[in-house]
Amino acid sequence: MFLTDVLFSSPRLRFSEAQKLAILNWGVSLNAQSVPTMYGLKKTQEQVRRLVGNPTHKITSVNGNIFYMNDIAHAIAKDYANPLTRYAMQDYPQNGEGRMSQMWHGEKMVLEAPPAPAARVRNRIYFVDELVYCTDNSYFIPERFVLEASQQGDSDVQNSSIEEKLVAIGRKVRKTEVKHYEHSIQ
Repeated sequence: MFLTDVLFSSPRLRFSEAQKLAILNWGVSLNAQSVPTMYGLKKTQEQVRRLVGNPTHKITSVNGNIFYMNDIAHAIAKDYANPLTRYAMQDYPQNGEGRMSQMWHGEKMVLEAPPAPAARVRNRIYFVDELVYCTDNSYFIPERFVLEASQQGDSDVQNSSIEEKLVAIGRKVRKTEVKHYEHSIQ
């Protein structure tokens, strides 16, 4: 049932009702195991929509054009909740050192986009705009977290790999004679 629903619901492959019925009948004629009926498939889809919700909303414009819109925030929340898709998601902008192949690359995303509120490093959570005590006995206030890309290995493309590490952009803090801290941009 699941694989049949995935196939028939694919946004890139649009099947008509006649094509769906032909595929299901073909599966039955090949003596395939557990081929769902069209009725059973539709009932299961309705049940899933009742449980999960349908993010697609039909919109009719003033001119009478019909289009469909999805709730992006709802879709992103579902992606974060799914352990299979969560691993592949990009949380922080990436300093691509002059290259830009994804929307999270580039100076504008690194410096102007709203920052992620926190970062986890070695099971410790660091928040933006909160004082951090560093390993070199200094203090730092992170303003944003970004992924820094660096090329490892030969300059030859085939023998090199790009490694990403999470870094913070913020203000270095120093102690003054009056025991207060003042910060400067770093």
